[in-house]
Amino acid sequence: IVFLSSFVLWQNNDIEITEHIYVSSKLPEGFDGYKIVQISDLHNKNYYGRLSKKIERIKPDIVVITGDLIDRRNAKIDTALQLVEQISNIAPVYYVSGNHEQLSGKYDILKGKLGKPNVKIIDNSYVVLERNESRIGLMGLADPTIQQKESTYLLADSNYYVENNLNRLFENADTNFNILLSHRPEYFHIYAKVGIDLVFSGHAHGGQIRIPFIGGLVAANLGF
Repeated sequence: IVFLSSFVLWQNNDIEITEHIYVSSKLPEGFDGYKIVQISDLHNKNYYGRLSKKIERIKPDIVVITGDLIDRRNAKIDTALQLVEQISNIAPVYYVSGNHEQLSGKYDILKGKLGKPNVKIIDNSYVVLERNESRIGLMGLADPTIQQKESTYLLADSNYYVENNLNRLFENADTNFNILLSHRPEYFHIYAKVGIDLVFSGHAHGGQIRIPFIGGLVAANLGF
């Protein structure tokens, strides 16, 4: 019991950084060494400045937030804004919604306040990133629960919504390399089908049920 209690406490309060080096022949040379920090699924967790300090030491070019910044059962908007304000002083921030924002009933309030710390909300929209005279696209997908209800969203088929919105974004895109921010990893087959080059997703929490020394056992909408 003591071990499990310690493990749970550590899992919910420690901040681990996972690094990936992405290589692609499609990526313009101007973006060589470009650094992106992703944070996701904080659910109103307050790290009292520790998270923003770690991000500051990384010195990212941009920060992306892939949803569930708040928790729909207890949406502490001020806590979320405090963190975002700290991060937006480090680098430009791009944000897409998760299921908790869309189902909270307070997403309009959150969106209205996120613009003040200079956060770019890219739900179902496309922006161009420029660096060293090179350009890449950044696409954002609003979580499918934008059109669903609390009682049915877990069973809903959102394949058409995802593919239709991504195709629409590609119609307006004029960049050869495109990154997608989308809360849901379970639609990866659609992201690949429409031609997304790189995806940043959240939702799965690295396993919402985790076992010491083994890792993730069960993840949301992905099963075992």
